[in-house]
Amino acid sequence: MQQWFELFFKNGLRPLSMLPEALHIEPQLTGSDLSTLLLLHFHKRLTMSEMAEYLGAPLSTATSIAKRLVRKGYIYREKSTHDQRIIINRLTEEGESVAQEAAGTMQTMFERVENALSPEELQQFIRLSLKVASALQQKPASSKPAGRTIEIE
Repeated sequence: MQQWFELFFKNGLRPLSMLPEALHIEPQLTGSDLSTLLLLHFHKRLTMSEMAEYLGAPLSTATSIAKRLVRKGYIYREKSTHDQRIIINRLTEEGESVAQEAAGTMQTMFERVENALSPEELQQFIRLSLKVASALQQKPASSKPAGRTIEIE
């Protein structure tokens, strides 16, 4: 499940937003908030840089999300004991509870996919998902937009 989870989130996909079952989890949380809680649930602790990377967001956006979740009491932030410039994010008990419920909803979603596919189809689906994720992660070749000719009368 963690591989699928990371596949979704590293590519900017928010699987919980596709599930009506997830709407009740925490109505005052955004999709990015839930994604952050799930990331911390799976990784236990993340620096701000790691969180931004996993979310596929700029550091400033990840910082805003973290501050919002601190205000809501779902995470706490602490300075690293090795380097005071590094901020470590961890879940509070309440945040862990919400993240566990969201992870359970995702597990149900993945089980429904597994039940709908044969073992061969599931392997093919995973291979194709990884191929698509890889393609989405590659930066497109830089090319200048084609010029446009405007006729002047």
